[in-house]
Amino acid sequence: MADDAAAPSKPETKKKGRGFAIAVIAAIMIGEGVGIFFLVKALSPQPLPAMAGAGEGAAEGDPLESDELAEVELAECRPSNNMSGKFVVFHIRVSALVGAEDAERVTEMARAKRARLEYAVNVVVRSAEPSQLNEPGLETLQRRLKLEVDRIFGDQKLIKQVLIPQMLQSGPGV
Repeated sequence: MADDAAAPSKPETKKKGRGFAIAVIAAIMIGEGVGIFFLVKALSPQPLPAMAGAGEGAAEGDPLESDELAEVELAECRPSNNMSGKFVVFHIRVSALVGAEDAERVTEMARAKRARLEYAVNVVVRSAEPSQLNEPGLETLQRRLKLEVDRIFGDQKLIKQVLIPQMLQSGPGV
């Protein structure tokens, strides 16, 4: 009879031990998750404050709205793109905002490196995805063109911003 009493208690002990192990593992995983959350939050940079409106940015001294900047035309060309499955030709004009004191030097550099600049514009437009070509502000194209212009001019601080004042599409179905 002593054997009968011992048999039922063994399965209960296994269930109790299994439940305790699951609880310990769950507690460790929750602790790990909380620790990782706070570590990532502590190590990630804080976002920059956003401006409420375009007019406020200019009033607070937006560097791109300064009179100390000049516009210099860099290139005008007609690249094509067929990434969407249809052939589209663009007429694009690219300019740059530079410091007023650098305007003449950048104009001369743009004239001397005209073919390289037009080639860079062609490569960027030809390799652009349709979504990038249809962005309202053409931000991706501007960013990619600035990288290329900085590389061609050999100075990352010379060009403040690349502008695309004209970009017309033409092709079948347009």
